[in-house]
Amino acid sequence: MGIYDVSQIKVLENVPDLEQLENGECRRTYIYRFVNKLPEQNEIDRVANSVSEKFTFSKELYELLEDVEIYANIIIERSLDYEAKVSIVTTSPEESGIFGFGVFGLPRKLEEEFGTLESLQGQLTEKWCCYD
Repeated sequence: MGIYDVSQIKVLENVPDLEQLENGECRRTYIYRFVNKLPEQNEIDRVANSVSEKFTFSKELYELLEDVEIYANIIIERSLDYEAKVSIVTTSPEESGIFGFGVFGLPRKLEEEFGTLESLQGQLTEKWCCYD
């Protein structure tokens, strides 16, 4: 896990709200739009399972009483041929590193599977992320 660097994110417009779920988990849902047509939902579910992450925050690095692990499960719902609702569901409140994963790391992983990401939350990708 790398240290979150806010300089990676250029513009933070239309950031979806973090929802507190009844079971104690938290969810943030983004709208991702791709250039290519998305595959069927069963293939999307396979990809979502493969990109879920476990984040470990070390007590030394983050000045915590103990190491903390937060699981980030990814749920992807195909809403249109080129568009999907992508939710990051965490086992505890979102940390900045997980937020960075949602707008920087996860888009890159999904591009490997689905092709070029056109926009996040209606904004062109280069306005959200520091892409090479």
